[in-house]
Amino acid sequence: MKTAANVFANLLAVVLLGAIPAHAEEGKAATPAEPQVVADRIASEIAQLRGLPFKRPVKVQMQSTESFGEYVSRELDDAIPESSRSHYGTIVRALGLYRGPRIEDFSGMMATVMSSQIGAYYDPEKQSFFVLMANLPEVMQGVMYSHELYHALQDQYFDLAGYLKTKSAHDAGSFNSDNRLARSAVVEGEATYMMSLWMMQKMAGKPATREMMSRVVAVQADLSMDKLREMLKQPQVAQVVGAEMSEAMETSGNIPSFIMDSMMGVYLKGLSFVFAVHEQGWAAVEKLYTEYPPQSTEQILHPEKWLAREAPTAFAWPKFDKIAALRDWELLEEDVLGEFQWRIIFKEQGFAPQAQSAAAGWAGDRYAVFKRKNSESTLLLLRTSWDSEADAREFTEIYRAVQDVFVVEGGDAAAIDKLLKVVKGVKPRRN
Repeated sequence: MKTAANVFANLLAVVLLGAIPAHAEEGKAATPAEPQVVADRIASEIAQLRGLPFKRPVKVQMQSTESFGEYVSRELDDAIPESSRSHYGTIVRALGLYRGPRIEDFSGMMATVMSSQIGAYYDPEKQSFFVLMANLPEVMQGVMYSHELYHALQDQYFDLAGYLKTKSAHDAGSFNSDNRLARSAVVEGEATYMMSLWMMQKMAGKPATREMMSRVVAVQADLSMDKLREMLKQPQVAQVVGAEMSEAMETSGNIPSFIMDSMMGVYLKGLSFVFAVHEQGWAAVEKLYTEYPPQSTEQILHPEKWLAREAPTAFAWPKFDKIAALRDWELLEEDVLGEFQWRIIFKEQGFAPQAQSAAAGWAGDRYAVFKRKNSESTLLLLRTSWDSEADAREFTEIYRAVQDVFVVEGGDAAAIDKLLKVVKGVKPRRN
C-alpha cells in the first residue's frame, strides 16, 4: 500500500479536534456532496493553506472492496519477497512481534486488514485517489478527501512512488523495513498534519496557530486504539463519523495488535515528527523528501536526531551459504527492526510500561530468521547496537552489559558458539 487514509487517522480529526457540529440534530448527519465537486473545492483550500498550487487536477474514483483487495494483493506481491510472504507467521513469531494464533495466509489477511481499515487511498501511478467508503457523512468526507488530496500534492512535487520505493531487504546496501517505515511516517504524518490544519481552519474560520496545533499534537501523542474506541462510544461522535467508520473500528479489534500499532504509529508518530520539523518552516519539511530523508524510525521518534543527522549503524551479514553451521537452515528473511518495532515487541511480550524506555538508545540492528530444512524449527540471529552501555543493559537485563548485544535464539546447542561468532563478526559501518 502506497498512501492511504486510514480509518483511525480520519477519526482523529473528528474526535481530537472536537469536530462535532454544534447545530447537528440528534440522530442526523449531513450527507456528502458529489465527490469530484468536493475534491476540487478542498484541493483549492489545501493549496492555499500549504502555499503550494496543484500542478494538475486530481481525479476521484469510487472503488469496490473486491477491486481494492486485488490491488492490495498486487502491491504486496511487488513489495514483499515471496519467502517473507510465505513464512510471515513464522517470521513475526520468531522476532517476538506476535504471540497469537498461527498466521497461515499473509496476503489474504492483509487484504482483509486493508479493506476494513482504509477509507480511501491515493495511487501515484494513476495520479488519482480512490474512495472505498462512499456513504460517509459530510464531515468525514471532507476529512478523508483533505488527506488524500494532500498525498496528490506531495506526489506532484516529490514523486511519492520513487520516495517510498525499496529494494530487496536481502540487500544490506538497500533500503530496509525501518527506512521504509520512517519514510511512510513522513508521507502519512505530513498528510495527517495538513488534514488537521484544514479541519482546524474549518472550525475556527481562520488558519490554526502553532500554539493551537501543539495542543492537538500533544493530545494524539499518547492515543491508543482502546482510547479511540472508547471515544467512539459517545453518541454524538458515532453520529458524525457514520456507520462505515464505526464498523471499521469494531473490526480493528480482530486484527493482530502489532499490525494495528504499526499502522497507527506511521500516522501519529509521523504527525508529531512533521510538526516538530515544521517549526523551521515548510522549507525544512521539504528537505525530508529532497536533501535528507529520515534514515530510521529512531529519527521519527526523536526529531532532534534527524536535525543532528544522526544516522543509525548499518550491518551486513556474511554469506550464509558459506557457514557450515547453517548448512541445514533456510534463510526466510533478513532485515532491520528499528526502534519503533522494538517498542512493539516489548509491548507484545508483556512489557508495555517499559517499552519506550527499553527501546530508546537504539543505534542499529540487523536480524536473520531461518527455518530448518524439512522442519518447523526456527533460528534467529540478531545483531544490535546501542548508544551507551546503560541503554544496552536496559534493553536486555539477561545479556552481558555491553554496548552491543549479540543474540542467537533456537537451533542446536552444539552450534550456538559457532553461530554466536557469526553474529559477533558482523562489522558495523555508519551511513
